[in-house]
Amino acid sequence: MKFFSIIVASLAAVAAASPRSPPKRCTPGTYSCTTNPDTGGPGWRVCNTSRKWVFAGDCPPDTVCKFYPPSKSPYCVPPDFEFP
Repeated sequence: MKFFSIIVASLAAVAAASPRSPPKRCTPGTYSCTTNPDTGGPGWRVCNTSRKWVFAGDCPPDTVCKFYPPSKSPYCVPPDFEFP
């Protein structure tokens, strides 16, 4: 019985110490601003049907991505741009 208790306690300790948490799921068809994972430049991503974020495109040079909540869309705009 002691052996079983030690095994259960060990497994519980390992599970509690695990630094990984499940990836945050998204709603398919939604967008957000992000950075290009290869270049680090501004861009946007889309949630696919597997509920995973996928990089979707780069912003042109001298622009940044800003998300406009009323339309639920990202836009590539000049850095000083403000939505009305």
